[in-house]
Amino acid sequence: MLLTYNAPGGKEIWAAMSEAERISEEAEYRHLIQSMREERIFLAAEEVKHYDAARTVPLRDGILSVSDGPAVNADEFLTGYFLIEVESFEAAVDWAARIPNARTGSVEVRPVMDIDW
Repeated sequence: MLLTYNAPGGKEIWAAMSEAERISEEAEYRHLIQSMREERIFLAAEEVKHYDAARTVPLRDGILSVSDGPAVNADEFLTGYFLIEVESFEAAVDWAARIPNARTGSVEVRPVMDIDW
C-alpha cells in the first residue's frame, strides 16, 4: 500500500498552482494509474478528504468519545492511497517515487498483511 501525505499547507500549495499546473499534475496521476493497470499491479486508489473532515472514534472501557480531526497529530497528513501488488518492496518503492505527491509531500510504502479472513 502506498500512502500519500501532504504537509498541512497542501491545500494552499494546490490553490497557488496555475490551472495549467493543476491540469498537468492531474494528467500525471491518470498516466501513473494507467501505467499501473498496464503492468497489472493496480488494485485500487482513492483520495481522502482533507484532514479537517476527519473524526477520530476511540472506544475506551465502553465509553465512545468522538473528536474532530485526525487520530495522529503529525507534520504531514494522509491524503490518499494506492493499493498495488508487486513482487518486492523495492518495486513498491520505485512506484511510490513516481507518485507526483512525493515531490511536495511524502509517500509511505507499507506492506499489507496477507490474512485469510
